[in-house]
Amino acid sequence: MNMKNAIKKKSAKFLFVIMILFSMQACDLYDLDINKDPNNPSSTSLNLLLASVESNAMDVFADDLNTQAMAWMNMVTGQNDWGLTNASWNSQWNYLYTSPLADLDGILKKTAEQRAAGTPNPHYEGIAKTLKAYLFTTMVDQWGGVPYFEAFKGNGDLTPAYDTDVAIYANCLTLLNEAIAHFDEISPVAVTGDLIYGGSAAKWKKAALSLKLRHLIQTSKVNATALTDIQAVITAGGYITAAADDFVFTFAKTSSPDNRHPMYRDGYAGGEAGYTYYAHQYMFEMLLKNDPRRPFYFKRQTKDVLDPLDATDRQTIPCSQRDDCLYGYFPTSPYVTNALYGVPPAGLTTTQREFLAGFFGRDRSDPSGIPADNSVRTTVGVYPAGGLYDDVPELGGGNKGSGNGIFPIVTSWMTKLYHIEAILSLGATGNARTLFEAAMREQIAKVSSLGVALDVQSVAITVGQTDTYVNARLAEYDGAGTNSLKLNVVLKEATFLNLGNGYEVYNAFRRTGLPSGIQEPLEHPRQFALRLPYAQDELNLNPNTPTIVFDDPTYALFWDVLKYQFPN
Repeated sequence: MNMKNAIKKKSAKFLFVIMILFSMQACDLYDLDINKDPNNPSSTSLNLLLASVESNAMDVFADDLNTQAMAWMNMVTGQNDWGLTNASWNSQWNYLYTSPLADLDGILKKTAEQRAAGTPNPHYEGIAKTLKAYLFTTMVDQWGGVPYFEAFKGNGDLTPAYDTDVAIYANCLTLLNEAIAHFDEISPVAVTGDLIYGGSAAKWKKAALSLKLRHLIQTSKVNATALTDIQAVITAGGYITAAADDFVFTFAKTSSPDNRHPMYRDGYAGGEAGYTYYAHQYMFEMLLKNDPRRPFYFKRQTKDVLDPLDATDRQTIPCSQRDDCLYGYFPTSPYVTNALYGVPPAGLTTTQREFLAGFFGRDRSDPSGIPADNSVRTTVGVYPAGGLYDDVPELGGGNKGSGNGIFPIVTSWMTKLYHIEAILSLGATGNARTLFEAAMREQIAKVSSLGVALDVQSVAITVGQTDTYVNARLAEYDGAGTNSLKLNVVLKEATFLNLGNGYEVYNAFRRTGLPSGIQEPLEHPRQFALRLPYAQDELNLNPNTPTIVFDDPTYALFWDVLKYQFPN
């Protein structure tokens, strides 16, 4: 996994923190050299810690955990054989606790000391609380209950208690409310080291309010006052509604150390592309809908058509070990060619056949072996990772592209999706159709502008292309007879809006069971993953680690009342 390489590159810091994190008092670990001037209660260390938290945490959250969340929703493949073990996410778990979360705890401890001393540093404090709420609720969404209140108490304790998902969520909502208030305070110092908003308290307040809306939507199925709570946030406003305020992390171009987007590192940093397979359904549906974002999302590497009658090619072709794939290998798939061109595979033109050959991925849970096909599988595009625009087939790898893509954490289109769900599911005020149209237009504009900025070969999406696509989706929305069916249309589109942030799609599905129509796995020895298994090191070292079964409804998260199971 890419994250393992990142951990190796940061091994010095990793080892330093893990040695002292649990062997020293927390106040000793973060005994920063604070300026005691009450008119300037700053610390040069706070900006360094903040930059470290943002860079390292977003690198983890944009990497393999994110890819796996997209895989559960059949956007990419990931571990869609459902063969997770306690070792699957061991390195990510350890790194989160010993690097970004430890640094974040340092900021919180220091700003708490400053406030207690009468020299508050409210904007650093607000940013830290906002980040803690986002990082820990996202961890809960993946793992369930985790060490939280005792996680950084020090004293050599390697066995912190696991707190419940309910308790962590409740505390994180408190943190967000506190952060919102902190951003309204006058700060005696300017925030530096902020890689997301450049220290803007106004934008951080919008992010905190947006996360509060996200939090309330996430818990809406188990909160008796959900409508009242959500309506209050919507009525008050102040959250992210415009692209200029989007809560996104922008990666760097630098390769040493490699601070480029994790998806880019897999797709371009090596000698050849090494990103996982895109799901066939995901690519097919974008082709079928003539989605103008398609050349920004996917980079074809080849136009060579493999021959199923050739023994070597046959081993490389997707679904080579099965005969029940719906999509299979696009140039030879009757389902694909008839849907896209109205002809069987034999009726394709050479141009059509070569075009389809570049969309090389997998049907859901295709168990075929993984051959040496890195040079033919579809790889990462210019959005969101900073790869290449798909003007012509071109091999990935070789550090082509820039890598300074984005991880969209919470954006203007996401807050509109939350609002739509509140309208259609709970009866909140607002016009869901208008919000749906705005969300699509905003995200398509973001894709186009980022793509043009990062790859000169990119061709901007035109107004006409946007209008055609948006109007087609609105027609689907208008044709849906009930609010539930309308929400299904919206959340289907959300899978395309949220490429690069699988958590949003995975959470929405567990929360609502939508969108429907996701291809059923060709085989699944386990049930749908309702959470992730705990890290092996935790099981080995911490007797407080709960025993759970990741696909057993008994262990579903507290907000997951659906507890989805495969129908067969």
